[in-house]
Amino acid sequence: MPELDPNFAARLATGAYAIKNEKTRSAFYTTFKNYLELGEDKKLENKGLVGKTGGILLQTSHMMGVAAEGKSGSEYQNQGIIAIKGTASLMDGLTDLNAGINSAKTGGMVHQGFLSTFNSFVDQLPQFAPNVHTIHCVGHSLGGALATLTADWLQSNTGKQVKLYTFGSPRVGLEYYAQKTERRLGSGNIYRIYHQTDPVPMVPTWPFFHVPDGGAGDFLLPSGLHLKPWEFHSMARYAKSTRGGDNKPVDWPILKSRRPQDFLDSSIEAWLKFNSIVSFTLNSARLLSAAILWVVKKLTNLLGITVVIAGSTTFTLLDHLAMLMSKGLELAKEVSIWVTRLIKRMAQMLGIVVREGAEMTMRFIRQVFIQAHHAVSELVRQAGRTLH
Repeated sequence: MPELDPNFAARLATGAYAIKNEKTRSAFYTTFKNYLELGEDKKLENKGLVGKTGGILLQTSHMMGVAAEGKSGSEYQNQGIIAIKGTASLMDGLTDLNAGINSAKTGGMVHQGFLSTFNSFVDQLPQFAPNVHTIHCVGHSLGGALATLTADWLQSNTGKQVKLYTFGSPRVGLEYYAQKTERRLGSGNIYRIYHQTDPVPMVPTWPFFHVPDGGAGDFLLPSGLHLKPWEFHSMARYAKSTRGGDNKPVDWPILKSRRPQDFLDSSIEAWLKFNSIVSFTLNSARLLSAAILWVVKKLTNLLGITVVIAGSTTFTLLDHLAMLMSKGLELAKEVSIWVTRLIKRMAQMLGIVVREGAEMTMRFIRQVFIQAHHAVSELVRQAGRTLH
């Protein structure tokens, strides 16, 4: 079945932010009146997704998004659309060192904050659009994470064709979940769009993975130089990026052709070897994120190290990462040298002086990762102010 064009998907993701109650939900349908309709059943609970966000002790119910059916006679007839908005209350979960993980309903471990909000509205999904053959799930930022969980659940439980479109989404789950979700949906049915200088897709870091993490459905877009590069997290920027110079919508092949040069293994290796002064910026943070995953891959692939991460543990994910790096230092020189270079490069970015010959203890490694996490978290918080 045909996919949504990039700009229409961006418009849907933008429109979801305006939905706060039944009145504003009706305004959403008015905006897209040539394409979407409520259908025969106009009950709020069947067409508006009401979910809960917040912590364990304090949760707030509000409308998370909208479910719509394609208008009869339009190109989207017999198709469904679910647009989910991001929410600032989930942003803290991305900057919380103690953020937990838990099992998704479809299997695999995912971010606890995303899962809790998804579980608060998942029971409404079976009521939606029983007669459609294709469902398009769209979301921006934290809404992209929720759209990912929604698409995966629908594909596993409805037997319908499901397509996923995310803009500036964070990583949702661990590697097993990411791989299984990509296989279930099919790589040709996933469209992950993100700007070069958008910090939200950089987090959470390992052991979380994107859906997809590279490949045909990975649409990296250039950001260029800007005084406030985190503003490229806003949907206004994503909507603009899905249009051409003539302000007309572009198709997916054109969007793919705009992809800037990504980091090659050779460029990561050269960066780790280099000793020049480097400051903590969005671009250097993005390179650091790629370097961490590159070193982790070396550790796990070459030495067969595995780290068991359970749903309930007294260790944070950063603790596991520090333990993995510390273990790497004890093993073959081929790998330990890259761990050392990574930690020194991170320390340099943070203004931490590492004395020559100083022992890299697990405590020191953990502290470097915590400070780097705080630095990236500040970039994420700045981006959170531009959710839409």
